Amino acid sequence: MIGLFRFLFWFFLISYILRILGRYIFPILLKRYIKKKQSQFNQQFNQQDSTLEKEGEVSIKTKPKKSKTDTDDMGEYVDFEEVDD
Repeated sequence: MIGLFRFLFWFFLISYILRILGRYIFPILLKRYIKKKQSQFNQQFNQQDSTLEKEGEVSIKTKPKKSKTDTDDMGEYVDFEEVDD
């Protein structure tokens, strides 16, 4: 019987402590998490914003031309047919 009361005492004590911690500490942790994610978002947005061109400016970006592959060294393609003897 004493073991049951001891179990119930610890159960309610731990649940009460968890409720108090959840009520006061969880919102603080959530605010920190949100602020951290906001700052990461702002940093990424600012990086993208800095790469944008000013309005009215024209810029032409071309890809570098690929050099011709080394097919000259391979020789000429010959289409052949098999001849039966």
